[in-house]
Amino acid sequence: MTQFDQLLRRGLMDANLAQYERVLQNADVEEADFSPAYLRERMHLLADPWGWVKRREQAGPRRRRRLNWRVIAAAAALLLLSACAYAVASGQFSQWFPRMGVNPKDPEVSEEVLSRTGTAIQQSQTVDGVTATLNAAIWDGEYIRLSLVLEGPDFPEELTEDSHIYYEACSLTLPEDQLREYFRKDALVQMEASEETPTPEKVEEHIRFYTELEPPFLYPIFDLRDQEGDTLTFDIGMPLNAYVEQPELTLHVENIAIYEKVEDAASKGVQWQDGVRSGPEPEIPVLRGPFDFTFTLEEPIPPIQYKGNVKVTAEDIPFRFTGFRISAFDMDLAYEVLAPVEMTRPEEYDELKQLNPGKLYDQDVSKAQREVIQGLWTDDGGYVDLSQRGGVSSMVTTPDGAVEGNAGVSYPHPIDPATVTAVKLGGIRVELRELERLDE
Repeated sequence: MTQFDQLLRRGLMDANLAQYERVLQNADVEEADFSPAYLRERMHLLADPWGWVKRREQAGPRRRRRLNWRVIAAAAALLLLSACAYAVASGQFSQWFPRMGVNPKDPEVSEEVLSRTGTAIQQSQTVDGVTATLNAAIWDGEYIRLSLVLEGPDFPEELTEDSHIYYEACSLTLPEDQLREYFRKDALVQMEASEETPTPEKVEEHIRFYTELEPPFLYPIFDLRDQEGDTLTFDIGMPLNAYVEQPELTLHVENIAIYEKVEDAASKGVQWQDGVRSGPEPEIPVLRGPFDFTFTLEEPIPPIQYKGNVKVTAEDIPFRFTGFRISAFDMDLAYEVLAPVEMTRPEEYDELKQLNPGKLYDQDVSKAQREVIQGLWTDDGGYVDLSQRGGVSSMVTTPDGAVEGNAGVSYPHPIDPATVTAVKLGGIRVELRELERLDE
């Protein structure tokens, strides 16, 4: 969809909502019931508005003597609105991305948040008897997820959801101008984080390095989510920051296969170092392709970030939380440990802890930081329990010996970050309004 098309669509939608807001508020949209004729006409209009108009004109006076363009614009807006409302009501994005979860108390809100981060694609191609359909993308401005369905009669019996998938020939790429802009912004962000002064020469070196990488830096990960009969469903994911507006992506799918069988499970993965690949070769083909899908992402719901100085004790570890990043799918908190921490090897921890029970080790911090985020509150008074979500963490030792890191946890269902009012850390309620909000 071009930028003009998107602006036209939004303009029609806004105009239609302004004109029919009261009617729409009173309408029952719980279940849409459209006639087959209506659905066919809607499909033709949305697929090719000007072609639809031309066909109506060629139909002659028996069909319509005079076209009222205001009526046509209103009709197009109504059709677009009904299509979007139907998608939300039917939970289409939740069906495409079931792993993102749905709030059982309010599934419509979960679908609405997903649809706002999502782009419906629904492109299909058939190669050698296999049909590939790219359903949609969801993007939070930091990570992109795609839903891909393959339909064919000859997928190997050896393929299961536990199989190690070979997908090295697949890629997700940007046009050259957007790719250069992406890595230009990436260079500036990295240099700012390392307090390095950016120069045109350093920025250009960064761009050249990443655009010439093999395999490419924009490298998607394929995960077989579901296998039913002759249908395979893949979840595809990849980090993608919002460094360019409306990124135009091309997903290239080719030579998906299963790795050769090896005894050592640890060696099944492919390792890349200095551009050199090591690991097993693909043994059993799943599909050859190639398939290419080009689409433009809609604007994401950006995460909201806060700066603070919040002291919390969890599992006897004194933390100070300094950064709060709240997104639609997870939260990530930056912290410091306000006590000396000794680093040790995992195999030595149990013995050392028994000998020195009062001393803090990195293993103690690692355990505590995965459990410190216990929940969040939303502006409607609701509470979301995150205490059993596990979470992810990272930790480093600074040159002066201090320990700092990040603790993160994903939500059980999508949440609009603008509705999050407080988080629960180690039993303490932290009001976000009392923190310093950072503008993007």
